[in-house]
Amino acid sequence: MNSAYTAQLMHEERADRLRAEADADRLARAARRAAKSSPRRARSSGTAWVVNHLPGRHAA
Repeated sequence: MNSAYTAQLMHEERADRLRAEADADRLARAARRAAKSSPRRARSSGTAWVVNHLPGRHAA
């Protein structure tokens, strides 16, 4: 096996590992963001939004 081929394989393995780590970090950030916003979002998104946005409803 020549050294250029070996170097290319090592480079590809490292790139795959870095890509997988970046994907895992991105998913973890998204999960943390969802965990932080879900209690707030659960309160704010309910029937109030539906009632306020029904056709023909105007702010009093």
